[in-house]
Amino acid sequence: MGALVATVLPQVPGRGFLRRRHAVGTLALGLAGLLVALLIAECFLRLHDPFGQRVWGDRIVLPTGYRKVFHNRANPRLDPEVVFSKNTIGFRGPDPPAAFDAALTVVAVGGSTTECLYLTDGKDWPQVLATRLSASFAGVWVNNAGLDGHSTYGHALLMHQLVARLRPKIVLFLVGANDLGRTEMRAQDRALLGEDSGWAVHLARHSALMATLLNLRRSRDAERVKLPYREVDLRSLAVLLPGRQRRLDMLAMHRAHLPAYARRLDELVQMSRAVGIEPVLLTQPALYGPSIDDVTGVDLSRVEVDGEHLLNGNTAWQLLELYNDVTRSVGQGQGVLVVDEARRLPKSSRLFYDFVHFTNDGAAAVAGVAFDDLCPFLARRYPQYVTQGCPEGPGAPSSLR
Repeated sequence: MGALVATVLPQVPGRGFLRRRHAVGTLALGLAGLLVALLIAECFLRLHDPFGQRVWGDRIVLPTGYRKVFHNRANPRLDPEVVFSKNTIGFRGPDPPAAFDAALTVVAVGGSTTECLYLTDGKDWPQVLATRLSASFAGVWVNNAGLDGHSTYGHALLMHQLVARLRPKIVLFLVGANDLGRTEMRAQDRALLGEDSGWAVHLARHSALMATLLNLRRSRDAERVKLPYREVDLRSLAVLLPGRQRRLDMLAMHRAHLPAYARRLDELVQMSRAVGIEPVLLTQPALYGPSIDDVTGVDLSRVEVDGEHLLNGNTAWQLLELYNDVTRSVGQGQGVLVVDEARRLPKSSRLFYDFVHFTNDGAAAVAGVAFDDLCPFLARRYPQYVTQGCPEGPGAPSSLR
């Protein structure tokens, strides 16, 4: 008999196996494509920042030598052309003098009401103040370190990373507006202050892409409390008369936030003095409140300020004054000069283009109130710089006179 030959046929893979292999290949190609896209995005953001980001991870990174021109066609209370520039250290104003320690140096810290984004160079209130002070003192250097959206959390970061190293003689803190409704530190605030060890912050320290994504998330959160920049037409606003209980509930809710705000202000004062900087606190003024606008005749206590939260001018002012009272109290307790802009700046639409942001006239008025208190304060503290006398400031605490 012939030998029995067994023929072994090759095993044909089943359809399930082929589908899995195809899926794995597709996934691998997709991941490779995603990786390439991420690398391209990383390289692009390292070479060009289209968002003008100021915070990378937990570091402030300010653009230097920056200049932008805004062409204004929408807001008649502002200049038709606004020049906004930053100097070699990322602040508004002249570059630091070569003999920095020998100069009378002042830095203003705050949010958008300090930065004055839509006021042209030289018309923001810190630079108007610089001009006023230069008439009474020699060697005056004033810079505007305001950053749109920053609260006392951001001020602490700015102080720690930049201002404390610069060591000006005086730091002016215009505070309150961006702290309304904030109690304990949020996740992004902890990250900014280096108190958050989250993976996103660690990656953002080394990755432009992750820093951008983190900042976009922070911007989304900030939009909930972002102040408006549009012109406010007082005559077109509704009259809002919320009930007494609603007003009392809002006041009670915000009073719960005040102890944390006081602690943050105390920390700013201590942080400043620890490196030889003398802090000065400025309260936050606003257009709304118990007054009649001298331009339109509108009752500023009854206009709708925030329809979502049913706030009229009277209630909104009472809320802001809760925080201003804390600023006054911290100043008194720490022996810090408090410039009470909130009580002394007139409530007039000549001075504000919305409820809190200043026109050119408003910035000049803010600088005037600050000058009235700062001039005598600086003359007593730094008599070697005085070139001519200045009037005694009515708002200085008796302990500082």
